[in-house]
Amino acid sequence: MNIRERYNIQETLYSFSLNPQKPSLDQSWWFLAGIAAGVIALLLFFNDLGEEMRWVIGIFLVYFLIHFLYDIQIAAKIQFTFDVRNNAVYKTSPLLSKKKIMNLDEAIIFVQSEMGSWYYALGAKKSQFIKCYRISEGFSSGRKSDERQDAYENLILVKIGKLQENINSNRNT
Repeated sequence: MNIRERYNIQETLYSFSLNPQKPSLDQSWWFLAGIAAGVIALLLFFNDLGEEMRWVIGIFLVYFLIHFLYDIQIAAKIQFTFDVRNNAVYKTSPLLSKKKIMNLDEAIIFVQSEMGSWYYALGAKKSQFIKCYRISEGFSSGRKSDERQDAYENLILVKIGKLQENINSNRNT
């Protein structure tokens, strides 16, 4: 799968959109299959487990089911749009309509790390560590991850950088 399909990229002359959580969609489906296997195992061993253990396992299964259904139905459909005409970065999700989260000329992209992996995040220049948005999948060490990182940097980060340059050049003229 190429990077355009991986992130569901849509671009025009004055805007660029991507779905940063879409690459984790396949993984969420596998976790959902694991939850189904856990439910089957719970039903098979229902009489062998104590009542407390059944409750604990059941609560965990319900929590993970809700979590991964959220990932599949909502998080994977969240879209960020970088719009030069309106000097804005928009966030669109199935639960909320299109919402402006910051000005494009104030946007900064930086690396955020988390439990052995890292990803690109988007924030406003003066408050990027207070409120930021994840705009890439997680990267780690390894050849495949390095290839995905290079493709992300060479297509997505370059396009966003060009849009920001257009904003700055339009302001100066």
